Amino acid sequence: MIIVTTNVIVHWRGDNPDNTLQQLRGGQEYEPAQRFLFQMAGSIVNRNSAQVLADMRAMPEWSRRYFYIVDSHNEDLLGRPLPEGVQYLIPKISPSHPFNKVVGDSHKTWGRHVTLNDGKSLKVFTISSGQGAKTSGDIVWQLFINNIWPLLLASILVSGTACFFLARHFAHGLSTLQKATRSIAKGDLSVRISQRFNNRRDEIASLAHDFDHMTERLQRAMAEQKRLIKDVSHELRTPLARLQVALALAQQRSTGEVDRELARIKQAADYLNDVITDILALPVLDDGGWTLDDTTDVVALLRALDESLQPEAARSHITLRLQLPVEEALLPTHGNMLYGVFDNVTRNAMRYTPAGGTITTELSLTDSAYQIQIKDTGPGVAADQLSDIFQPFYRTDQARDRESGGYGLGLAIAQRTTALHGGHIVAENRSEGGLCVTISLPYQADGKAIDA
Repeated sequence: MIIVTTNVIVHWRGDNPDNTLQQLRGGQEYEPAQRFLFQMAGSIVNRNSAQVLADMRAMPEWSRRYFYIVDSHNEDLLGRPLPEGVQYLIPKISPSHPFNKVVGDSHKTWGRHVTLNDGKSLKVFTISSGQGAKTSGDIVWQLFINNIWPLLLASILVSGTACFFLARHFAHGLSTLQKATRSIAKGDLSVRISQRFNNRRDEIASLAHDFDHMTERLQRAMAEQKRLIKDVSHELRTPLARLQVALALAQQRSTGEVDRELARIKQAADYLNDVITDILALPVLDDGGWTLDDTTDVVALLRALDESLQPEAARSHITLRLQLPVEEALLPTHGNMLYGVFDNVTRNAMRYTPAGGTITTELSLTDSAYQIQIKDTGPGVAADQLSDIFQPFYRTDQARDRESGGYGLGLAIAQRTTALHGGHIVAENRSEGGLCVTISLPYQADGKAIDA
C-alpha cells in the first residue's frame, strides 16, 4: 500500500518532468494528449530518423496506439494505417504552422511538426478518447499504469513476503504471550514461556523473561498467602476450642442472669469455627495436593444428600426434588470431596429460597461429562455478580447479617473442588426466576452410566 500510494501521489502531484514543462509555460493547464505530445516532441528533437524508428520499434505494442509519427511522404514510420483525425491534420501542419488539433466525436488528435538533428522533418500525433470538447482520457496516467505495474507487482511481492514473515515472527511471540496471559487469568500461575524464546534476542524475548519473573513472584506470593491463612486458621482452632469449653461450663453454671449474653458469645464462636473449617477446606495449591484415586457414584451421592437435607428443607417449607435419569454415574474423585460440592450449592440455594419454593437437582449426560444442575426459585443474582459469587468471602448483599447471608466460602469451595476434578461450575439466572448452578464433571472412558 505504501509503494502504490507513493507512486500515485507522485503522479497526481506532477512531481515529474511534465510538471517542469508546465511551470516553464507559465503554469498553463494542458490536456493529457497535449502533454504527451510535448513530451514526445522534446524526446525526439535531438535524435535522428534512424534512432526514432528504432525507439518506436522497441516500444511495447500497447503504447503505440496512442501516437503516430509521419514522415515527409505522409506515411507512418511503422507502416500503420492512419486514423481519420491524423489524416485530417497532416496538411494543416507545416514548419510555418507547427501545431494543430482536431476534436472528433470520440477522439481528440493533437499534431506537431518536428525537425530532427539530421535535418529531416516529421509530424508527431497523439490521440486520446473524448466526447466533443470535454476533457479527454489521461494518456499519461494510462502509460504510467501500464509501465509501472510490473515494477509495482514485483515490489509488492518482495516487500509483502518480507512483511508477512516479519509480522508472523512477531505475532507468534505475541500469540504465546496471549495464551499464557489467558492461562493466568484462569488461575494457572505455573505458566512459563521464556524457554520458548531462547533463540531470540529481541524485545519480545525480553518481555517473556519479565513475564516469567512476574508469574513466579505472583505464584510464590499466592502460595505464601494461602499457607498463611491455613496456618493462622490452625492456630486459631486451639484457643477457639478452649473458648467453647469455657463457654459451655459458663452456661452450665449460669443462674440465668447472663444467658442471653452467653448465647450471643456462643453464636459468635460457632460462626468463627465454621469460617475456620471452611478455610481449611480450601485447596492450598491449584492441585490441592489431591489425587483422584477413588471412585464415587454421583447418583448415590445426590440421593444421600437429598435424604439428609429433607428435614431441614421441611422446616423451611421448601420442596427438594431429584431428577436422575440413570441408576449409576461413576466418577473419579478423592475421598468424599464431591459431597461437599453439592452440599454447599444446595445449602446456598436453600438459604435464599423463600418458604413454599422448590429446589430441583437434575442430572444429565453429555458426550464427555455429567452435568448436575441445581435450580432454585429464589431472587437470583445480579448479572454482573454471577462470576463473583464463587470468590472467597464474597456476598452479593453486604448488608445481610451473617446468620442469613452466610460468609461466602461455600461456593468458593465448590468451585475449586470442581476444578480439581477437571470440571467447571457456572451460575445463571433462570428466565422463570431463581438461580441455576450448573456443575460439569468429566468422566473417564471407563465411567459407567446405566439407564434407569
